[in-house]
Amino acid sequence: MSEWDDAVTKLTGKDWRQITALNDRIQAHKGSWGSMAGGETNADGSIEMPYSVPDPLILEFVQLWYDKDLVVPFDWGGWYDAQKWHQNKDAARYDAIDSETALKLLTAMIRGDRFTEGALVNLFEAGDVPKILNRLVSIRQR
Repeated sequence: MSEWDDAVTKLTGKDWRQITALNDRIQAHKGSWGSMAGGETNADGSIEMPYSVPDPLILEFVQLWYDKDLVVPFDWGGWYDAQKWHQNKDAARYDAIDSETALKLLTAMIRGDRFTEGALVNLFEAGDVPKILNRLVSIRQR
């Protein structure tokens, strides 16, 4: 059994209900997923660094993923399949994702946000995270 299979199989029914409920709220979300703040010039002439202000659902999603140990360590930055997946613009790419790929993509997206301000907000705005999460939940419900 791989670490990816283990991450999913150790989830309880209660865990899946939490994930499904959050997914339902994410799928129903309307409007922006976040905004940028900062960038103002201070009295001393220095400029405050701009920063991302994500929607609370994004923060809840990230926290749940960490709480359930679904951010599984791997070389996400060097994972070539993620690059190929992002370059593929075919809408069917979401339907072809298995649970391991979904977890890897979500892990890479969550971890990548720590190094690129606003990346996760952009991935929610683009629909990638909601569609991958929805796919993971639908695989579970089969």
